[in-house]
Amino acid sequence: MQVSDHWPAAVVARITAPGETFTAVAPPPWQDRAAGGRAGDRGKRGVGKPRIRLHNIGFGLALLVILLLLAQARRTQEDLLRSNQAFSRSAEVLTTVQDTLSALQDVETGMRGYVITGTDAFLQPYHDGNRRLVEARARLRQLVGNQRDAAWWGRTNHDIDERLRLAKVNVDLRRRAGLEAASQSVAQAGGKEAMDRVRSLLGELEAAERERMMVEGRAVERRVAEFRRWTTWGTAVALVLLAAALLSVHRSLVQRRQALHLARAGEARQRAILDAIPDLLWQFDTNGNPRLLSSDYGATLPPALLLAIRSALPHVQADSAVHTLTAQEASGQVFEARLVAIDDGHLAIVREVTEFIVQERALRDQHDFLRAIVDSDESLVFVRSAGGRFTLCNIAFAATMGLTPSQVEGRRPSDLAGQRIIEPLLQADDALLQGEDEWRADRVRIVDVREQERWMQVLKRPLVRSDGQRQVLTVVIDVSAQQRMERMKDEFISTISHELRTPLTSIRGALGLVVGGTAGELPDSVRPLLEIAHKNTERLVRLINDILDIEKLQWGGLSLQTHRLPLRAMVAQSIDQIATYAREFEVTVEFGPGDDGVVEVDVDRFAQVMANLLSNAIKHSHAGGVVEVSVTRRDGGLQINVRDHGEGIPENFRPRVFERFAQADASDVRRRGGTGLGLAITQSLVEKMSGRIGFETETGQGTRFFVWLPEAMRLNDPAPSNTADDLTPYVVLLQDESALADELARVLREHGYRTLLANDIARARELLQSPNAKALAIDLGSAGTSARGVLRELRSEPEFRSLPVLLLGIRPPSVDSDGLRGGAVGVVDWLGKPLDPEQVAEAVRTTLRDPSRRFEVLHVEDDEDVCALLRTLLQGHGLNLHAAGSLAQAREQLSHRRHDLVILDLKLPDGDGSELLEELARARPPTPVIIFSAQDGGLAESRAVLRRLVKSRHHARELATLILDTLRHWPAGGAQKEETG
Repeated sequence: MQVSDHWPAAVVARITAPGETFTAVAPPPWQDRAAGGRAGDRGKRGVGKPRIRLHNIGFGLALLVILLLLAQARRTQEDLLRSNQAFSRSAEVLTTVQDTLSALQDVETGMRGYVITGTDAFLQPYHDGNRRLVEARARLRQLVGNQRDAAWWGRTNHDIDERLRLAKVNVDLRRRAGLEAASQSVAQAGGKEAMDRVRSLLGELEAAERERMMVEGRAVERRVAEFRRWTTWGTAVALVLLAAALLSVHRSLVQRRQALHLARAGEARQRAILDAIPDLLWQFDTNGNPRLLSSDYGATLPPALLLAIRSALPHVQADSAVHTLTAQEASGQVFEARLVAIDDGHLAIVREVTEFIVQERALRDQHDFLRAIVDSDESLVFVRSAGGRFTLCNIAFAATMGLTPSQVEGRRPSDLAGQRIIEPLLQADDALLQGEDEWRADRVRIVDVREQERWMQVLKRPLVRSDGQRQVLTVVIDVSAQQRMERMKDEFISTISHELRTPLTSIRGALGLVVGGTAGELPDSVRPLLEIAHKNTERLVRLINDILDIEKLQWGGLSLQTHRLPLRAMVAQSIDQIATYAREFEVTVEFGPGDDGVVEVDVDRFAQVMANLLSNAIKHSHAGGVVEVSVTRRDGGLQINVRDHGEGIPENFRPRVFERFAQADASDVRRRGGTGLGLAITQSLVEKMSGRIGFETETGQGTRFFVWLPEAMRLNDPAPSNTADDLTPYVVLLQDESALADELARVLREHGYRTLLANDIARARELLQSPNAKALAIDLGSAGTSARGVLRELRSEPEFRSLPVLLLGIRPPSVDSDGLRGGAVGVVDWLGKPLDPEQVAEAVRTTLRDPSRRFEVLHVEDDEDVCALLRTLLQGHGLNLHAAGSLAQAREQLSHRRHDLVILDLKLPDGDGSELLEELARARPPTPVIIFSAQDGGLAESRAVLRRLVKSRHHARELATLILDTLRHWPAGGAQKEETG
């Protein structure tokens, strides 16, 4: 209770026994005179007669208008609440309809996934969809009730039950009879028709609810407009009345100030004291009797507070500080009294603090509640102020340093013993304090007080206080388990790659040999069975490759080895490779004229992209149809177009063309094959090569897929062939130092060879087109760091893949840094400056060796079946094939003889096969290497090899062909040792 602006009219207390109340009944002496003066004035003015004041009328009318407005507002609020409930119900009906359709779609997706793969993991959405469907149907029945007739409910329930029954039949059939029977059931059972009927029935309900919402919305708009009119006029009237009332009050106050002027002189001292006191002021005499000094007529001291004050009075001395006490009444009210001693007793200031106590308890409870929530979170949570102090942290954060929250809060990181532990979590705080909205980090490594490595995901956001000060809230989630799972996933994929691809390579190769007649003529009754086995082995291999590829693309584990290559040549090669597949479907692939240029791509992955697009177009073409392929220049790049003239892509499937396991018509999968992963993989590969992919389709007219790739460089016009009239074999020298060219030409002339000088790669390419060009020599002093790029560019083109290369330089490069040794890019030898004539002659003789001798080939592979398969394929081709099942055996074989070629598996029982690359690169000349491994990840640039084949992605026959081609054209090093034993 606050002190009035006017001096009180009565202050006296009647003293009773403890527990009784005290009531003010008489005015003090100093007020008698003022009251008498005012009474005299009022008598002169005749104030004794009752009269109605104008401001009371004004306030009353204004209050009446406000009450009317409140009543109208309440009516409007009730109408709006009813409308809101109707809206909420309609929205819930619409949501339930969508949940029903979504649940049916999940049942369909789970059933089809299980039918295609036979994997129980795909039944999870199937079961979840059934469970959600039961809930959605019950909720829909509860919401709609009798708004729909029984016939509608009957048709809806019948169609939903029919769709669920068909899905269950297909799942059961897949378990009992396998993929083919289940696929036929999916195609013929009529599930699509049932689903369409369900959509139609639920669509009727959805349309009715939307119409009801529109009607209700218009009614709400009318009510709101009416309320606005009431509010506008009512507010205007209330303001006018209040203004008139305030003017009347102002006049009344002026009159009162004139009347009080006479009393202020005597009341000045007491008014100065009491005006400074916000609450009731009581005076206690030496006997403990209270007297009210404030102006609150009828104010009483609560019994419990009176007892507490009387008990405390003996302890409050004149020289002691203010004594504060509280007391709670039986009614629940809480009062506070502040006691101070004076000459003739004590003064007590009394106030009611019930609301304050309640608020204080609420704040304390809220603080405890917030603390409990923060401390129960396993995530690390902390808040830092602009000064760097921790204003809040939870138990999990403090525990990382072996502390408690109370030991952290209020301190800076530098004040804590665990500053080193949490330092990685404090980055970016300054940026957020300066205005940044958010900061995230997916992986932050810390080592906690127990020396355990933990990986954290960090989110930081600013907190702005009411006074404008900014603080930083940090939430840190421990993703160590996820990190371990990703590491386990890497190891699992590596194991799957090796343990599945290696035996499949043997199975596919052996079946290919038997079907091809290598093992003799097959009986007519056996051949179809082996052809079925061979065909399905190929399907299984493609499935495994697609699954591993999509998994690696998803978590970023697929690396690319890009090269700059002419585009049309690669497209033409892809068309040649798929010709057999096209003939199976009686489809012709035509490559039309168009533009050409150089693009930077991974050769194998580009071939995979083209194979997916071409096979997709072939499968969807009619027998006798044509697939058109073209290359055009567009938007600063080159665009590959693959067009078929099939039925086109259904409109409802177009948004899902590039989704995983997406099939436009699952019933057609058996005839056309495929897993639904090809286009998803194609899109990811194209994007990783900085390109983009899209399609255009028209129902009944076919589809055009297009792949756009940035153009790395334009091709020059074809240069004229070497027209030298001398047919002597020559070596092309890429350099710009004439003295070195003359020296090399002189040395080679003495041994029957000539040299042709090229100042740039374009001229070198022109000279190397001639069949008389036998080798390429590169001066590193001229080519510099671009030598590796030149070699990789040449090696990526088929006509230069087996070209011998000589490097001229001051010193041989480091294997780990330059990547220019041996199998890295097919270097025959390193020739130091100044040139040694004998070394040059030996290198050239090695390049132009006699192809009639037997070659020594080392096959490093731990799988005996793969070794036996390769030995069979290479039998009778004039080479000695030596096998090594481990790194130790390989090193032993390398120590016995010089090898012309090494076929290397990377995953060996005693280590990584890539450890041999440096040893092979140190040979003089370096030994070329072909990697044939199930491991599909990229090697470092310094360990690139002549060629890399992936088990199950490349046939064993491809490996054999590459080996024979390499041995016929690739340089071998040094003198050969005779085969013994």
